[in-house]
Amino acid sequence: MIVMKSKVVGILVCMMMLATIPIAAGLNSEVGYECGTTGIFDKTIIRGIVLFPKVSQDGKTINFLALRLSFRTIEPDGITYGVVKLHRFQIPNNFKGYLGNFYIFGSFRGSLDI
Repeated sequence: MIVMKSKVVGILVCMMMLATIPIAAGLNSEVGYECGTTGIFDKTIIRGIVLFPKVSQDGKTINFLALRLSFRTIEPDGITYGVVKLHRFQIPNNFKGYLGNFYIFGSFRGSLDI
């Protein structure tokens, strides 16, 4: 009876360890911090989870804390993309899209200053 219980416990432990492999593999995803300087022909598309969105005093920029922000910058010489985690951002107020209390999705002219 004791041998049977230890086999069951061993099988359960192995199954739980196998279930954590996909989670651990997802944590090793590539995080991109490269982003070019702001250009007049650049366009950036952003999507992510944000906190504390606030329009600046002069009304020209939007400030927020990005918990996880996915971006794609389309430039004349290529595309830059990546994911940024836990970083404070400032984007122009001419942003087109949705900015809620916890989520952002949209695009704007220029690129992110990271």
